[in-house]
Amino acid sequence: MLRLHANEHPQGPPAGVAESLHALVPELHRYPSGEGALQAAIAELHDVPLNRVLVGAGSAEIISLAWRVFTGPGRAAFFHEPEFEFYPMLSAQCGTAALTRAWPPEEHLAEYLRQERVGLMALSNPHNPTGAWQPRQAIADLAGRLPDTTVVLNDEAYYDYVDVPDAGPSLKALSELPNMLTTRTFSKIHGLAGLRVGYGVGNARLIGLLRALQTPFSVSSTACSAALAALADQTLVLDRRTRNREQREAMAAALTGRGFEAEPSQANFLYVRPPRGTADWGADLLDRGVRVYPVGTALRVTVGSTAETAVLIAAVDDILTSTQTKSMEEI
Repeated sequence: MLRLHANEHPQGPPAGVAESLHALVPELHRYPSGEGALQAAIAELHDVPLNRVLVGAGSAEIISLAWRVFTGPGRAAFFHEPEFEFYPMLSAQCGTAALTRAWPPEEHLAEYLRQERVGLMALSNPHNPTGAWQPRQAIADLAGRLPDTTVVLNDEAYYDYVDVPDAGPSLKALSELPNMLTTRTFSKIHGLAGLRVGYGVGNARLIGLLRALQTPFSVSSTACSAALAALADQTLVLDRRTRNREQREAMAAALTGRGFEAEPSQANFLYVRPPRGTADWGADLLDRGVRVYPVGTALRVTVGSTAETAVLIAAVDDILTSTQTKSMEEI
């Protein structure tokens, strides 16, 4: 089965990760102890104090904690549609009212959020599932128009894939805002999805509230060690970003040439609308061994390797041929 539904990176982790994990084998009977070193490395990377960094079991853990801390009775959660599927799941788990508006953010959004007494606004950037990128300054401006009681979750899971210049505020500057929390993950461009490690950077008060609810030892020693090794290889990130852009553009060109509509993307996936009235694309691709993520009538398709893109396009061509043949038979 070709996995083009979960936005995993098509390559494995950096070479140094295997060596770091092998060195841990004699200590696996001990409880995790590498979180402090990883927290310090992240703080140094973003030039922020230690108390502005929280390491978690993937950015998903940080986001889950944010839902538990900043939403509740009288404090709704807000996110845009189409939405990252994790957000409504968390709202259901926490019994939190979920408010939505269509993407992209509108001019009077801050006024709406104040009026509805929203406790947490989740904004994935680049946006999942469309891949659209919002300049950081726009997000900072939005947070500045909101009360401190409305926290803006700036979910940057796909930030490492962004290849457009952005002169907006740094992560350090964002962390100085009283109501801004930014999350990152090692699951995507670093290729560590199976180890579950990510982090949050934000105002020390917000980070303290999240830390108070975090389960001890939620991040394993192996995850911390692998993340440290990944951070040490920044040239790999640059190379993978370039390769992702090239493959994303090639995949978009191949699909649009076959009648699909592809949204501009700054992530490692495309949001595409198939040709109208042709097929149940999610199911038909699955039948051919290609798994993508349906979003209503659209599809979110992970950018894979050159070979994986070739398999995808071959499956698309087979569906189009089968559909045309069926139409001719009906005539």
